[in-house]
Amino acid sequence: MAACSQRVYDVGILMYPGVDLLDFAGPHGVLSHVSYNNNPVSPDHVFNLRLIAAQEDITASDPVTVKRHISIHEAHEDLDSFDVLIVPGGPLPVMQSIIDGNGPEYRFIKSYINDSKNDTRVLMSVCSAAFILASTGILAGKTATTHSLALEALKDICQEATRKFGGNPTKVMKARYVDAGLTKSGMRIITSGGISCGFDASLYLASLKTSESASNFAAMVLEYIQPCQYLSGPGTGRCPVIMDSGMDESLESGDAFAIPDLWQKSSLAQLNARESWADIDGLSPFHNVLFVSQNPVTLPSLSPSSDDPLQTTKGTGSKADDPALFTYGPLEEFEVPDSSATSSDHEEQGEFDKVLEDLWSAKEVLQPSVARLELKNWERFSDRTFKEPRSLCISEAGPRVFDAWLSYKTATQPPAPALQYDAVLSSLVQLALGRESLLYRYEEKNGKFAPVIEDIRISGYSRHSFNSLTKEIISYGSHIRQARGIADSLQDSRRAAACSVALGSGVNIILSALQAHLGDSLASVRTVLQLQDLVQQPRLLLSCLAPMVSEATKLWDSESVSMVFSLVQDMEVSVPRFQPIMNHLLAHVAHPWLKSLELSLGLGAESFLSAVSEPDREDKEKRLQRIPRFITSSIVKTVLETDQSLKLLQTHDPEHPMARPSTLSLFEPPSLRWLFTWHDIDRTQAQAQRYEGAALKALKEYHLHGTFTLPQRLDNEERPMSSSHDLIVQTTFPDLLSQVEGPLDTILMPGPSALATTVSQTLSNGVSVDEALAHPPISLTPELSISGLLTAQSRLLAHSTLHLLFHTHGLRSHLRLLHAYLLLSNGPFLVRLSHALFDPSLPSAAFQKGRIRAAGREGGVGLQLGSREVWPPASSELRIVLMGILTESYHSSFPDRLNKLSGGTVASELPGDLSFAIRGDMSDAELDKCINPDGLEALDFLKVGYRAPKPLGTVITTDVLDRYERISRLLLRGARLCWVVRSLLTDHSHNILRQRRRNKGTVQRFEIKSHHFVTTIFSYFSDSINEIWMAFEHRLDAIEAQLDNYEVGRKLDGISGVRTLHEEVLDRILAACLLRRRQAKVMGLLEEILGLVLKFAGMLRRAGEGKEVEDDKAVEELYALFKRKSRVFLTVIRGLQEQKSLVGGEKMLGTGRAGAGEEMGNGIGRLVLLLDWGH
Repeated sequence: MAACSQRVYDVGILMYPGVDLLDFAGPHGVLSHVSYNNNPVSPDHVFNLRLIAAQEDITASDPVTVKRHISIHEAHEDLDSFDVLIVPGGPLPVMQSIIDGNGPEYRFIKSYINDSKNDTRVLMSVCSAAFILASTGILAGKTATTHSLALEALKDICQEATRKFGGNPTKVMKARYVDAGLTKSGMRIITSGGISCGFDASLYLASLKTSESASNFAAMVLEYIQPCQYLSGPGTGRCPVIMDSGMDESLESGDAFAIPDLWQKSSLAQLNARESWADIDGLSPFHNVLFVSQNPVTLPSLSPSSDDPLQTTKGTGSKADDPALFTYGPLEEFEVPDSSATSSDHEEQGEFDKVLEDLWSAKEVLQPSVARLELKNWERFSDRTFKEPRSLCISEAGPRVFDAWLSYKTATQPPAPALQYDAVLSSLVQLALGRESLLYRYEEKNGKFAPVIEDIRISGYSRHSFNSLTKEIISYGSHIRQARGIADSLQDSRRAAACSVALGSGVNIILSALQAHLGDSLASVRTVLQLQDLVQQPRLLLSCLAPMVSEATKLWDSESVSMVFSLVQDMEVSVPRFQPIMNHLLAHVAHPWLKSLELSLGLGAESFLSAVSEPDREDKEKRLQRIPRFITSSIVKTVLETDQSLKLLQTHDPEHPMARPSTLSLFEPPSLRWLFTWHDIDRTQAQAQRYEGAALKALKEYHLHGTFTLPQRLDNEERPMSSSHDLIVQTTFPDLLSQVEGPLDTILMPGPSALATTVSQTLSNGVSVDEALAHPPISLTPELSISGLLTAQSRLLAHSTLHLLFHTHGLRSHLRLLHAYLLLSNGPFLVRLSHALFDPSLPSAAFQKGRIRAAGREGGVGLQLGSREVWPPASSELRIVLMGILTESYHSSFPDRLNKLSGGTVASELPGDLSFAIRGDMSDAELDKCINPDGLEALDFLKVGYRAPKPLGTVITTDVLDRYERISRLLLRGARLCWVVRSLLTDHSHNILRQRRRNKGTVQRFEIKSHHFVTTIFSYFSDSINEIWMAFEHRLDAIEAQLDNYEVGRKLDGISGVRTLHEEVLDRILAACLLRRRQAKVMGLLEEILGLVLKFAGMLRRAGEGKEVEDDKAVEELYALFKRKSRVFLTVIRGLQEQKSLVGGEKMLGTGRAGAGEEMGNGIGRLVLLLDWGH
């Protein structure tokens, strides 16, 4: 089994009649072989696979019958437990019936999509199952794929879903699989191509949930070779172009290295001594005459000369008349029809031939020594008896002879005319630079270059071989032109995001650097082969940039950065040669987002950043969308908390040094920029620590004296790397004006020279091993680049905001106020409130004609709940009874300083507008229950109202107040019940009923046991609340003590930490009071028992008043029911004692003290003991 730290993911595979066998069996087989320990014998499985179906037995389309693991109904009830849902495909009619029929499978998929409890889910479709996903509208604005034969059908369904649900159109592409990214709820969408593509998508899913090594190991165990090369981006497996290795197609494409027999010995080298050119198949027409147009050209004598220096044996063959090596005949008169004039290269060749003729006429050359000629060819090394053939290759006769041979071979369809070599090469050079030329024009409609003249070729090349050579050059030039066009449109677009504009700028810089690099190298290019080799590396680099540029036009800042980061991360392994270039491009693209992040941290200059990114004032969901996907959750949490702290500080203490970016710039914080070397990372960390130390010194002075001293400027060696702050602090106004009038890149982006220089150096020299070791993995660079400054700034803002809440706005006093009046821990207030609500001896405040209602400490009025028939009272009666109770209790219990901190608008008002109020969110059913004065819910309409002052609303939230209200409602019920059971024992009017009972003992036992039960329960609730709150007070003491610590690097809980602590305390109180949702049945049982007590009290009250006397049997039945339910409740409480986890067993946050779970466990033990003793 997997270790505790290794999560096992629950995977559901949705089955239905007609499902394709391999569509579900493939992913099932792949994922079942993925393990944490890579041990096929004893694996630690990563995935728990379950087949979900509406029917018990499912017949696939093949047909094969499969049994399900779980029904759709059961899976729907446990929906949030599934981490992954895989929907296999099937025949198109089956898919259509599922969509049109809105059956259980379709409803289950929609429920899984809409479920928001699990924000790490994955929804994966195989083959045609993408139709179902598309019909739900989940693919709107995303990229998807399906079986290659059904791509058009998927496009139609996506278009129909867009018209029905709205949203952006779906991009449908041919791919092995596509990772469409995350939805707003955090669910990842993966679609795969047909059948076997599900294997690739499953391996990709395995790599997401575990690691690449685990995925690769599973593929190795399955002996499955993945056919995809992921060069198009993360999560997108494009189908590579697989060429047929047959001889004909290889020759047709000009790819000589695809010929299987290329490295075998040439057939020309197999000639026997007596064979000649005429004996070679296909060359017999050249034996006597070379056919060119109508003018015959005499074929040179191919018989070896006796003086042939290349012949190692003598005495064979005839001698040539001329002492030269070969006689070529009248080649001076050779002309090729419709061909261009001889180029300068050929003239130079003629001069070179003259030199060679003189050279070969030398005696030492014509009569070499035998020892020198013995090993003049490779075959002689392996075979000493080998004899050199008596013929030469036809290609050694020069390009003119090849052109003549080509004309003869294609006599029925003459070859294209051979153009001048220099003109063609010059046009290809311009093409490599992305420019039009005399021979090539750019077609805007097709987006590529096309030749002006069809079938261009040069002398010595066939049409196919020339097209094969120039194919890559044309493709490279077309991509250059396309990329520059898109990049220019990004820079000029007003709608494009800032990071997309930066991407366009960076791509333009790279394209310019590529042109400069080619321009420097073109001087040495003399052949088309050299030019083809020269564009190989730039073409590969351009193919890496193409996916970025094509997608950037429709992405946000964070999406653009995420896309570039993902591609750079993939290229770190696939194309490591270009890693420095891609790193610089990533830093260039991320620059606007990092500046926007600086603004959110309070470090940016708004006057400059307003042109890049508006201040981040959106709600949390929109702010999350502005953060790239690759940023870790801990960093995201810190960014959001820091941004919230900054806004709170700027709103309620705008003069605070941390609330003013212009002041913070004087402390010289390091600029946020992408760092790729360990040296830069260490340097930035040190600068962040120096910044934090200087800022803490100023904070200490400000908190103690209300002012602070500006720091001295740092030396140049210690000054942080240049940032936007330098433009404000150190630059004069004329310099600023000149920069604003210049290009935006010079103000907001790093200088283009660094990126251009990196491109040139990488293409020329590559990447050394030392340089590679100096860089951390690209996956670590985001956190390493941001965390130093972000952590320092978050600590500074956390310290400042907590000081504001605790020392300026009295957070502790407001929390004590809530404890006293909403949790009823103030004794005098509870006593006065109980008398005002329940004491029948106080005069009624109900309106009576001719009687003046009065309220006061002496001879006050009351509501007389339990002694009146009409309920609830009028609002005027409530005001008269309750008016003054809160005010008098507050002024007698709290110091005057709380009034001066934050609260009411006038001096007479209580902090937080503390007052009694009527609940306004009650349903009709709840209102009906309040009408019964003997019911348990009679006081549920009343509450103690409190509204947190704005600065404290970050800790005392509306959700927190809702929890306080639930606890207060229970405690108010408890106060009433305690009053009732105490009255049962002390009110002598009840003796009338006792005297009339034949079985007086039943009534007395009922009184005693109900008193014991009620007082024990609510004493336990009160004690548990006080114990948990005392632990909370100790933790708040520790937080306040941290505010006096101004050391660099200290750990400090921010606003979110205090808010989380407060919510945790209330959750534990709710658990102790049996108010959690999972304890609803226990509370329901308790409410039934308390209702029986109130019913019994009502019977006694009515009997005492002489209105109604119940018979003995009714009282005995009521008492028996009370005892039976009490015993059941006691059994349930014993179970809670054994399962402390139901109420939490953690320790209080950061204290090491026992948490509410352990304390309540001990309290429940006391409660069980006391209740058991009572029974």
